[in-house]
Amino acid sequence: MEKKGVGRPRDGNPEETRREILRAAGASFAACGFVGATTRAIAARAGVNVATLHYHFGSKEGLYRAVLEDASKGTLPAVASGPGVEAVSRLVEGLFAFGCERPILARLALLDTLAGPERREGATPDRRVRWLAEALGPVLEPSNGRPAPGPEETARSVIALVDATFLAAAPRPSSAESHGDGGAAPAPPPLPDAAARGAVVAAALRLSGLG
Repeated sequence: MEKKGVGRPRDGNPEETRREILRAAGASFAACGFVGATTRAIAARAGVNVATLHYHFGSKEGLYRAVLEDASKGTLPAVASGPGVEAVSRLVEGLFAFGCERPILARLALLDTLAGPERREGATPDRRVRWLAEALGPVLEPSNGRPAPGPEETARSVIALVDATFLAAAPRPSSAESHGDGGAAPAPPPLPDAAARGAVVAAALRLSGLG
């Protein structure tokens, strides 16, 4: 009987191997953070060996950055222009819609902000920050005599609130997920209810100098 090559999926397709590693690493990093997730556990979850993982991504940090980029890929929603209050509300709802389609994005992004590895030159920034900062720029207003807040700083704060609201609405990872066992993809996060989303909109308006 032919022996399967260690570290490759059944069809021996390198692209499929890469995707399996990304899926496994995304679930592990989302459950345990950068420090807690080990390459050995990720490789076992993906059905490959550690050498194959390093072949595709170079290092644990290289894999981590690839996971962050993969988790936020896709087209961010187009938001029509309008009065500041309406624009901010639509932008926040757009972030919730985007996050609802990406099961691990909110948790990964928060963990990266709080305890990710030291950022290096060339690291891919959160695509949502630029999108939101560019959209917020024209609507930000001075508050209580202070200058208008910076678009990028405001965008980062709003996105952190959106991600935290997703985590508050989501069930805690199971024991198996926390230890990197099993290969099932994470379920899509539930959309936070209208009250929770409204609270984020209200906070975003205050941060924008509109509330």
